[in-house]
Amino acid sequence: MSKYIAVIPRAAITRAALVEAGGRSMEQVKAACGCQYILNSWFYDTITGRPVGNLKIDGTVKAAAGWNGWGLTWDKGADIRLDILPDNGGASYLSGVELLTPTRGPGKALSYSPEYGGTRGRSAVLLAGARVILYCSGDGTADAKTPEGLRDELVSIGCRYDQAANLRALGLDSGGSSQCDFGDGQRIYSARRVAGYLCVWTRQGGQEPPDKEDKPMSKYTVTPSIGVNIRSGPGTGYGKVGAYPMGTVVDVLEVRDGWGRTDKGWVSLTYLEAVEGPQRVTDNGIAIQEHIISGGRKNRPGRDTNPDTYITIHETGNAAKGADAAAHGAYLDSAAGEDALVSWHYTVDDHAIVQHLPDYETAYHAGDGKAGPGNTTSIGIEICVNAGGDFEAAKANAAALVRLLMEEHGISIDRVVQHNHWNGKDCPKTIRATAGAWEAFLALCQGEAADVSDLDTDVDTLAEAGIINSPDYWRAGDYSAANVQALIGKMADYVREDE
Repeated sequence: MSKYIAVIPRAAITRAALVEAGGRSMEQVKAACGCQYILNSWFYDTITGRPVGNLKIDGTVKAAAGWNGWGLTWDKGADIRLDILPDNGGASYLSGVELLTPTRGPGKALSYSPEYGGTRGRSAVLLAGARVILYCSGDGTADAKTPEGLRDELVSIGCRYDQAANLRALGLDSGGSSQCDFGDGQRIYSARRVAGYLCVWTRQGGQEPPDKEDKPMSKYTVTPSIGVNIRSGPGTGYGKVGAYPMGTVVDVLEVRDGWGRTDKGWVSLTYLEAVEGPQRVTDNGIAIQEHIISGGRKNRPGRDTNPDTYITIHETGNAAKGADAAAHGAYLDSAAGEDALVSWHYTVDDHAIVQHLPDYETAYHAGDGKAGPGNTTSIGIEICVNAGGDFEAAKANAAALVRLLMEEHGISIDRVVQHNHWNGKDCPKTIRATAGAWEAFLALCQGEAADVSDLDTDVDTLAEAGIINSPDYWRAGDYSAANVQALIGKMADYVREDE
């Protein structure tokens, strides 16, 4: 074969790195680092060997182009994205030929040097929703392409995995430099010793076949601040049947002529953005969605310093109707959220879990100072208390998320704490207001049913009947004689009224 395409689920990526070759061959580099996927990467001066463009490797800037442009950047690997470099770059980044960016796409002119043009072997990285796709074709083969031909092929490949065609792609060093080893014999050989490689490590080392179709259902976020209209059919000629507010996460069940069908009707895909990122799923079946705060915002300090040793539970305190997880994601990524200098890692409601920051980044949620232990050592979870939502279901979803995070990070249950633990704030307020509710929540986090005593049940029954006014006092079990006598009197009155 003269062309290979590796389709890698983001959820499977454990690390991505740019590795300097130092005169070594591709086989030597792959053997030395033990990665599952390797692909030639950045452009370089063939005489001096120095990189061309913007390049940063594991926190060290290797080349500065003196101009801003779109490029690939990431901190760990699964968070790889296309962004403006060097201003919005993470721990690693590289520039290349912009094939699919917010300003370039099908039908738009590409910009590249003459050396990149012509029909040649090609190397590229394509971001398609929850998948990272590595592309490599051999120079001088039937699969060699022009830059425009490569772009169009990448669109075709990516549309299989992202129904909204929310695609981003960067062309890498090509021609005689194009070479890869994706495992299982998927290897394109070149005698050329290039300057460096993109290496990817995964949990399983496998990949999805490029022709595998997504399930019909995909999740999208409503992006316009005014929301988007819902229509009875796929077009503006159909009647309006409702609207989705900004930040709403919807399931698109069918795509037709640039429109997506939801359970309430049809919406224009122009106003939707595919939910990207690793699709981690809790043990109660909730797929974790991503609405990551944009890089460079003040409420995303970006420090890769959170050792993830605690989990902190909050409540949003926002009882407004519609203040669900999606709405809070939109808020954190807005100017208002940035100005408030507040952030956390996850928001949970009765039907969704939305992630706003990678677990390993510091967030401003604990109220103990920017460098306080709550902010720098814990993963912050906000539970929604919005009107119209089911708080008990939200707590159950939050407990499922806690179980997942405890497993992923090796966090023990004694390090699942309240916001109150860090700065004394009465948060999570609803849980704290009921005696035994926190212990019941921790039991849920361990997959146990809440331990409700007979006394708790009896107290709840009397409180519902209006016989007692302070259930927490009676649950405590320490009663004065006067209060017991008063209770007996109320119970007697209740019986007389029934008679």
